Amino acid sequence: MNRICCLLLALLTFVWPAIAEPTKIQIATASWGGYTETNGEGYYFELLRRVFPEPEWQLEIQFVPFPRSLYMLEREQVDMVLGLYLGDISKGIYSAHKVETEVIDAAVTPELASVWQGMVSLTHRKVQALIAYRFFTLTQVPMLYQENSSLLEMLRKVNEGKIDAVLDYKPDMQPLLSQLEQPRKLVLIEDVLRADVYFAFANNPKGLELKALF
Repeated sequence: MNRICCLLLALLTFVWPAIAEPTKIQIATASWGGYTETNGEGYYFELLRRVFPEPEWQLEIQFVPFPRSLYMLEREQVDMVLGLYLGDISKGIYSAHKVETEVIDAAVTPELASVWQGMVSLTHRKVQALIAYRFFTLTQVPMLYQENSSLLEMLRKVNEGKIDAVLDYKPDMQPLLSQLEQPRKLVLIEDVLRADVYFAFANNPKGLELKALF
């Protein structure tokens, strides 16, 4: 009997690493096309899977509005939040290195394009961007800034001269231009603003461990 017990113990010791429960990582994020798709695809998720591969790790992703994700991290309801600018959180730990540098473009009226001298040209101008993009946090220029849920609607407003500019990304704006009323009047200006983007971790021992691994 003792011999059988010893054999069973040795077998369990050998297979234990293979059957150990994975470490769960609770992640909250908004859904961004090409970065955090609801089907689990995207650049940010690919980064996470490379650093925290299965079966050792299990990523548990919650899709929530961006402000909600910050709330959850600061209260340690999740372990990680994705896609932050420096200064977005008051309690949490940023990744040691940026995950990307965003290059932000603008669609502007022809009148504004004719006098364009950089972001300063948006001073006291009506500027819009998509909800949760928070571009106003990246510049000291005092814009009349609002956020909207429809990029096409905003581009139409620029084309009609109802607002002065839309801040977004050329690859996302370009395909929508054919849907604007003709003749098209707006002008696309590239690389008007840049921003480093980070991941953030909960301010606790697990968050510190995840940051070190990341």
